[in-house]
Parts: sequence; C-alpha cells; structure tokens
Amino acid sequence: MKISNNLLGLLNILIFLVSIPIVYFGIIANKTNSGGECLDLLRKPFLVVGVFVMVTSIFGIIGGCCRVPWILWTYLAIMFLVLFAYFSMWIFAFFVTWKPGGGTEILGTGHMEFKLNRYTEWMQMRVQDEKNWKKIKHCLILGDYCPSLMPGNGTSLRDFNKEELAPVLSSCCKPSVECGFSYENPIVWKKKNNSASSNPDCKAWDNDRKVLCFNCESCKAGMLEQLIISWKAMHLFRTLMLGFLCLVYAVACCAFKNTREKF
Repeated sequence: MKISNNLLGLLNILIFLVSIPIVYFGIIANKTNSGGECLDLLRKPFLVVGVFVMVTSIFGIIGGCCRVPWILWTYLAIMFLVLFAYFSMWIFAFFVTWKPGGGTEILGTGHMEFKLNRYTEWMQMRVQDEKNWKKIKHCLILGDYCPSLMPGNGTSLRDFNKEELAPVLSSCCKPSVECGFSYENPIVWKKKNNSASSNPDCKAWDNDRKVLCFNCESCKAGMLEQLIISWKAMHLFRTLMLGFLCLVYAVACCAFKNTREKF
C-alpha cells in the first residue's frame, strides 16, 4: 500500500527535524571550552549521533516518497544497525546500573555520603582509572562547582546543613562527617590534630579550591551516583525512542516490499 511509503516519509521528516537541534547544540558544545575536558565525553558522540540520524532520515525521506528500491534497502540496513546498537546500549545501561547505589543520609542535614562498593564493578573502574578521573577532576575545578556553595554574605553551619546538596557537591566539596573537622565555610574546614578517623578521605581533604575532596573515594562515588540519576531520568525517553525506532523500521519494511512489487 502507498500509505506505508508516505508514512515512512513523514516519520523521517519528523526525525530530520528533531536531529537539527541535536546537531546544532553538538556544534556549539564543540566550540565551547569553558566546561573542561570532561565535556569531551559528550561533545563528539552528541554531534556524531545527530549527524548520523540526520543522514539516515534523508535516506528514509527519499526512499519513502520517491520509492527508490536501492535507497530503501540501504535505509533498512542502516536502521537495522541503529536498532541493534540502540538496543545493546539499552541493555548495557540496565546491567551496569543494576546496583541501586544511593547514599547514607547524615542525620540533621540535607547531605548524604556515598561509598564506591554500592556500585557495579564496571562503574567503579570508570572512576578508578587514573586517566578518566584526571579529566573529571579537571572539569570540577574549571567548572567552579564547589565555590558555588558560597553565597556573598557567607553561610552559617546551621544554614549549610539545611541545604539539600546534589551528590557531587555533597561528596566532592566537603569532608566526610566522620573526619570531625571544624566548619569555617562550605568549602573551608579546619582539621583537628587529634583526629582518629581511619577514613583515607580525611587525609585527602585540602582547603585548596583545586584540591578539596577531589581525590577522595567518596567524590568518585558521588560522581557515579550523579550518573545513575541522569541515566534513570533518561530511561523512559530511551524506552520510548526504542519503540519509535521499531515502528519506523516496521513501516520501512512495508514500504520496501511495496516498492519492490511495483518494480
């Protein structure tokens, strides 16, 4: 039926329109260096995926509307690879985040502390790798995430404890509560000479804004927690996108069959 060809063309026009902002923001991100080296993890993949989707949708538009068999065949082959890759990533994301993670709430505060052993081994390896962590740490320093905790007029310990901090801020910008350091401001804590804590993060802490707790195990755990939160927030979108791609592929198969019968 001709309707499958027309529907394929319309669906790919929609995909093409969606890919335009993806490519645009990918180009903008590649021209922006203020975010630090950690953005390299997102910049190029973001741009490559956008361009790939845009080119694939053009094949779909031409093949569906003009009914050109070899273009439709090429489109089907590319879409099969896209579906396989997307489904593989969907499964991969599920398995590497099967451990719930989460942190331990510090009583009387809006803060939490995180431990690396609550995450899968694969995720732990991502932050334990010295090269990867160096890039992430560089991003935290250039991004000035921790100084953002300090308002112009200062913050009392009572007010600071009331703030609900994101995992990265809670684990990378302040020492662990078991260190027993004295509070001066959100990113300056005075060490005690008689501290008996065995937590290695206590020794890793430094009031230098370029150090803070960026070398702490808790900071690495906080980064993983932030990643899991982001992945889970995108899970519904990924599932809907997978279903949409399956629909487009099914319509493309019908359009290819109709075009082949016509010729």
